[in-house]
Amino acid sequence: MGKIDILAELQKDNLHASAIALKVFADALGVYEEASRNVAQHGAIVMHPRTGAPMENPYLKIQTAKGAVIAKMRTIEAKRVLVLLQREPV
Repeated sequence: MGKIDILAELQKDNLHASAIALKVFADALGVYEEASRNVAQHGAIVMHPRTGAPMENPYLKIQTAKGAVIAKMRTIEAKRVLVLLQREPV
């Protein structure tokens, strides 16, 4: 299975949602998923690339920001799409 088209999959489950709402949700979900995978792979604390000092993984802020966008859009049905994303190869 290749990379899924999040927008196309969301459209299948949200026939009455506006195109812009689905686009915003799809974009946020794609970035959220990417950030989540980075945090899962590298952890919440990473080493600074120049100094080697421990620091918060920058993807945590991205994950949090996009998660907030997704959480506010409660009318968008995404359960099936989330399952598809979990099955997607890394």
